[in-house]
Amino acid sequence: MSQKHLQTVWTGTQIKLSRLVTSEISASKGFDSKRQANNYVRELFIQYNDIMRKLDEIYETLIHPQKRLIIRILLDGIVGRLVELKREMIKFDNCEYTYFEDLALDHNKTLDDLCIKIPRYFSQDRFKAVEQRNHTIEMILNRLDHSKTNLSIRTSSKSLLITKTNQANVITLAHAVRILQAYERARQGRVHAYFMHRMKNEVKITETKLINDNHLNNSCLIIQTIWRQKYAEKLFYEKKIEQQKLLGMILPQRKVLTTDDSYERDKKRRDLQLQHQQQLDESPDYIKQKIRQYEETEVKSRIEHVLIQWLLESRQLYGQFPIYPSNGSDMLFKDITLAEVQEFVNKQAQLLKNRKAKRKELKKQIKKPNKKQPKQKSNLNELESSKFIPLINNQMGIYKELFYERDESYNKEQHYDILLSIDHFRPDVENELRHDVDNILRNELIYLKLAIDNVNDKQIKKSKKKKKKKKRNKKVKDIIANRTNDSIFEELIETGIIIPTKLVRQQDFIGDYQYNAETIRYNEKEPMPSLLDCQQLVILQIIFPLCSQNIHMNLSSHKAVLLAGPHGSGKQLLVHIACNELGGLLLDLSPSNLAKSFNTIDGLKILFAMIKRLVLTMSPILCMIRDTELLFSKKLTLQEKEYEPKRFKRIMHKFIRKIKPGERIMFIGLSSQPYRARIKQLLKVYEHIILFTKPNYGSRRKIFYEILLEKNHMNVNDVELSILASVSKGYTAGQILETIYKVIKIKHEDKYSNNVCTANDFISILGLKTPVFIDEENKIKNWYAKTPNGIKRLNEITQTSVKSTKTSLKTKKGN
Repeated sequence: MSQKHLQTVWTGTQIKLSRLVTSEISASKGFDSKRQANNYVRELFIQYNDIMRKLDEIYETLIHPQKRLIIRILLDGIVGRLVELKREMIKFDNCEYTYFEDLALDHNKTLDDLCIKIPRYFSQDRFKAVEQRNHTIEMILNRLDHSKTNLSIRTSSKSLLITKTNQANVITLAHAVRILQAYERARQGRVHAYFMHRMKNEVKITETKLINDNHLNNSCLIIQTIWRQKYAEKLFYEKKIEQQKLLGMILPQRKVLTTDDSYERDKKRRDLQLQHQQQLDESPDYIKQKIRQYEETEVKSRIEHVLIQWLLESRQLYGQFPIYPSNGSDMLFKDITLAEVQEFVNKQAQLLKNRKAKRKELKKQIKKPNKKQPKQKSNLNELESSKFIPLINNQMGIYKELFYERDESYNKEQHYDILLSIDHFRPDVENELRHDVDNILRNELIYLKLAIDNVNDKQIKKSKKKKKKKKRNKKVKDIIANRTNDSIFEELIETGIIIPTKLVRQQDFIGDYQYNAETIRYNEKEPMPSLLDCQQLVILQIIFPLCSQNIHMNLSSHKAVLLAGPHGSGKQLLVHIACNELGGLLLDLSPSNLAKSFNTIDGLKILFAMIKRLVLTMSPILCMIRDTELLFSKKLTLQEKEYEPKRFKRIMHKFIRKIKPGERIMFIGLSSQPYRARIKQLLKVYEHIILFTKPNYGSRRKIFYEILLEKNHMNVNDVELSILASVSKGYTAGQILETIYKVIKIKHEDKYSNNVCTANDFISILGLKTPVFIDEENKIKNWYAKTPNGIKRLNEITQTSVKSTKTSLKTKKGN
């Protein structure tokens, strides 16, 4: 895609975005019902998501650094707006999950088109820092492994030396004779084996010389029979596949695309982007120097002319020169009239004369009680004002001023625009020059007063103000004040708190959507979410609020999120994906991991002080807590009591409360048995809950298809895929993946087997695993029904069912 075409695409997306923002601002924010409000918010969400995807593509392919900066800030605003709209949907629908199948039909799109894709600039802009950090983690872990192996070798060598020294004095003559005999027999065996090997080679050579033409004819016949047999098998297999394709029993194989050319092209583009960005970063000193070189005299003369004119005009009005502003002459450079100049002079004169009067007025105002304004009743069906729309409007205005209909024929290689950077840095240079002019004119004003008014500029004696005693805030002692950041980072890696993330991305989480959600809701039931619905919710609630400092500051972000579901449903994989996409740091704060190193109260305090330091230097940070139900459970086993989870819960709860806005850290709890926890205590810590369920038929079939056909190129029929998807019902995604990789391993180890897979290969391995039974699934569903969103959703379903029964009774009576 050429840079010229990209400019046209960018203008089109900007026009769409401006229309969307203006329609949103002009539209009424109040609605008659929650259903109308939810439909309106879903429409907005789809439109913003489409614009975000287009802008992300433009940002990835653009080379111009100044354009990329505008799009980057615009993308931050749209991402923040998507999070706001998601929270509005949860408020109106009383459900964490939103379904778009009805809107997809209206817009003639698939659910994949409406899927939220994580913008690539989250991780790519921090690629070098993340790569360096991962390299240091690997180095420390390798060093630890090396030290452990050295210790084991030393201990084994010491034990061998001790045994040898003990045995050296105990050897007898008979034992020594046996050792010599063994060595002699071994030598004789090696000589005999060498002699026999030479004899066999000589016999083979003589046999090959005695081969006649009859032997050659026999060998040719054998080769021909084997070749014809294999050729007939191949023809039979091809005919069988053609018949299956006609009947629709086999899937057409996709062509394997070569990614070498695309990878090289992307690499060249990224190198150009980095090169142009580096040029822009190095340009400020050069540009400021050039502005000073060509415009210094003109700027200084202009500033002096304006200031002298102001001094003379104020003397003509008041008969004396004004007091020069102590903070400089910044405010005088606005386009102001003489009336505004008079107001400025009057204000300065009043400040000098009436200081005492103002102090008295201020004291009276403090004594007066402030009347509390009555709180306005908030309408539940009303949209909240957005904090990101002003930012989006501002960036669109910058685009219109700078790049809309701009002639860039002189900049075909898309380097940074020098004219734009000159306009950007000119105010900074003018401020620097203004300080020099202010110092000169202050001295000149003294001489003007002496020459014209014959008055000395007496310095006003400053009245000594009584220093008010400030209340001393209790300073919290920093336990790790003497520690450096590198030593803290190294210790947390050695203790296993900081763990390396798996190299997984959004596309590695395989699943399918819930296609019949609206029909289930029409029948007054609540549909269970699919795997991709959970993934989309994790993106909106964990990844997007932590992606940048600007978004995190403007959002009231959740500090702790709970991922609840059966073991192997993909919770831990999504945490690793979130960490990779954000370029963040992953901490393992599960009770079993903390019991090894930080088990005491003092140890936990030191740990959280270290985490606080990491938040200030290496944000964003994700704290993963496996088996988080132990912190809130009623009954614990003897092994679980050894971890002492309640102690960790108290300190963690205090730490979460003290997290300030701008500190990008989030606690993510993973629970496979959430029904063991007390709900009230759990909800005090975790503000948001994401429920994971067993994969549906579509998700199971997609897992088999993606891994067997797409990644490993195995031959599987469409019928076999449907059989596998139905047989694996009740098993989690993790159990299905384990069985698939085990079958592939067996196929690769067996030399004589081909790449054909059938359902029989999987059933024997799946049968050894225990599925998620209905009792356990019902326990998790009943527990989720007791959460605030679950209760609200059940109440809404009951209300709708009562209304529908009333309307049906009315229609019967009317008939």
